[in-house]
Amino acid sequence: MKTIKAFKFVAVAAAATIGVLGSTIATLAADFGSLEVDQSQYLSVAIPGGSFIPYQLWLIRERTPGATCFDVSGTEPGVVDPLWRENTSGCAPTSDSNGYSIRVGGEELGSAYSLVVKESGDELVLMGQPIRGSSILIGRTGGISANGYTEIKLQPGWRITQRTYEGEALGHFYYTNDATLAELETDDGVAINPTPTPDPTPDVEYPFPDISRDIYATEIALAVDKGLVAGQQDGTFSPERPVTREEAASIVVEALGTKGLATAVAVTAAPFPDVAVDRWSAEKITILKNAGIVTGDPSGNYRPTDTVTRAELMSMLRRTAEVVASADGIRPEEIEPTGEVFNFSDTSGHWNEQTIGVMSAYCGVATPYNERGSEFRPNTQSLRNYTTAAVYRLFDCGATPVQ
Repeated sequence: MKTIKAFKFVAVAAAATIGVLGSTIATLAADFGSLEVDQSQYLSVAIPGGSFIPYQLWLIRERTPGATCFDVSGTEPGVVDPLWRENTSGCAPTSDSNGYSIRVGGEELGSAYSLVVKESGDELVLMGQPIRGSSILIGRTGGISANGYTEIKLQPGWRITQRTYEGEALGHFYYTNDATLAELETDDGVAINPTPTPDPTPDVEYPFPDISRDIYATEIALAVDKGLVAGQQDGTFSPERPVTREEAASIVVEALGTKGLATAVAVTAAPFPDVAVDRWSAEKITILKNAGIVTGDPSGNYRPTDTVTRAELMSMLRRTAEVVASADGIRPEEIEPTGEVFNFSDTSGHWNEQTIGVMSAYCGVATPYNERGSEFRPNTQSLRNYTTAAVYRLFDCGATPVQ
């Protein structure tokens, strides 16, 4: 069992406010274990996605014993009847990394490997895909069903287990194998058909001409597709332009709006002394102020045209995660980390060290500068590409309550 440093979101009063978005957060060391479960109550399904993610992984669980959540006919491939869509109370479908991850040789690999479904010849395969290195073959379908719902049969040695903390079962599940990582890192003869990946290539058609070679191109495209952000009037995105505080507020409000969590407000008074009532961003800054996501600096100002730093962005997104979770009836202390805290080399002693660590463990919202090395560069201006990617990761992640 591997001891990892993990954090839960806890709303606490700040001893001192440092910066516009400064806050403190309590930490809790966690030692995750796993619990064996009845495999017949779980089904892995490949479902068609969009243009940038052609197939998605859904893990279907019978939340209520005896609930009819799926029916599978045939074997090569197994054609799945999605009965969980009708039995919403007895079934629990999970479709993102907040609900499942990989556990190999007793160690959790959620921060290092993602679960992806890709085409291989005439079938689909479920792979554990690292940022670098060899992938792990976890399951395959033996074909592609005509109705779009295809059963993924796990390879020998793989099974579903449930994450535990201090003996209590949590709402997160593992694709588990007791072998070592070295024994599993092999392609097993699987030839993956070319599909879009997070590595930008000129063969992928992106919505803006100036992001085709950007490291965050795919996440920008997905964020645009979900309506989280938009391009500029000239048809470009300007991925490396610094983001101002008011622009960051606008992006977060637009993202909250996609979940129905941001409604228009009448701005009858300036939200901050330096944000006039008729300023273009006044309404959005007011929405975030009312939600407790942004606060003023020690002088009471918001400084809307100043650029937001990467550290300040993490504070904004931490509070945003709490708002999203609260709307689902989840208390801040019940939001689970989805992986390990990244050991940044330049955040020790920084005023926002703990929050940056929290957000690195929450669906990888906080990652190294330009996704390389170990520096977070907390005081560096947050650019449009990373800001967009971070917001997309947060809203794609979701929040799972402790069960």
